[in-house]
Amino acid sequence: MIKLMFVSYRKEGITHEECVNEGSGELHVTTVSKIPGLVKWRENYAHQLPHENAADVLAELWFESPESMQAAMETPEWAAAVEDAKRFLDMEKTYAMTVDEKTFIE
Repeated sequence: MIKLMFVSYRKEGITHEECVNEGSGELHVTTVSKIPGLVKWRENYAHQLPHENAADVLAELWFESPESMQAAMETPEWAAAVEDAKRFLDMEKTYAMTVDEKTFIE
């Protein structure tokens, strides 16, 4: 498995709550859920932003392999999810990275 983490920032002019509501709303959830090869999707929302420039959402997307992730990123469904995210995310600030997860206490 490979996990892709998005560190997401809201667009200027919308609140943290509006960003969270759009990201967890039916339109975005339906759009992202159609990405081929997506095995698991989790979002983490800040309870309280520690400062004005803090990220609003940490999203986790799992794929079976780096190859399946890359293939997914080249699909119209991926493009549609990115396009939809532009409604509420600042795409200049938002970024993604693959990560290794290590659990210490469960």
